Amino acid sequence: MRLHLRAATMAAHDLLDHTMQAASGWQNRADYARFLSLQHAARAPVEAWLDTHAPDNLRPPVQTPLIAEDLAMLGLDLPAPAEAFEMHFAAEGAALGAAWVLAGSALGNKAILKQMRRASAAAGHVWPAAFLGDEAMLVFWQSLRPLLERPASATTASAAATAASAVFAHFLAHADTAYEAGIA
Repeated sequence: MRLHLRAATMAAHDLLDHTMQAASGWQNRADYARFLSLQHAARAPVEAWLDTHAPDNLRPPVQTPLIAEDLAMLGLDLPAPAEAFEMHFAAEGAALGAAWVLAGSALGNKAILKQMRRASAAAGHVWPAAFLGDEAMLVFWQSLRPLLERPASATTASAAATAASAVFAHFLAHADTAYEAGIA
C-alpha cells in the first residue's frame, strides 16, 4: 500500500512542496508566519474530515492547535480556514490515504524545522516551533506504518490513493489561491 500511495502521489507531493515553498517559505519571520497560516487554514478542514470519517486508529494527532500556538507566539491571528475538505465517498482505504498524507508531512516538517531554526538564529531570534517540533505525529506515523505495509485489495489501494490525491489537491489549491491573492 505504501509504495502504491507513493507512486500514485509522487508528482502531487513534489508540486505541493515547491508551491508551498514559493507561497510561503520559512527563511524570515514573515515567510514563516505565512507558512504557518497556510498550514492552519488548509489543515483544519482535513482534520475535521478525518475526525468525522476515520476510525480512531486512523485519526492523526490534531496539529492545528499547535499551529495556532505558534501563530499566537508570533502575535498573529488565526487565518480563515480553507474551503471545506470533502470527499464524496467513504470507501475502505480513504481514511488511510488521507491520514498517510498528514502523517507523512511530519517527516518533511523535521527538515523545515532545521531550516527555520537556522533562519531564526541568523535573524537573532527564536521563532516558535510547537507545530514543526511536535513528536506526536511521528509517533502516529510509526503506528501507521504496519497498516501501510500490509497487502491491500486493488479497491482499497485505489481509494487510499484517491483520498491522498484529494488531500494534496486541497493543500495545493489553498497554497495557489493564497499565492495568487498576495496573501502569501
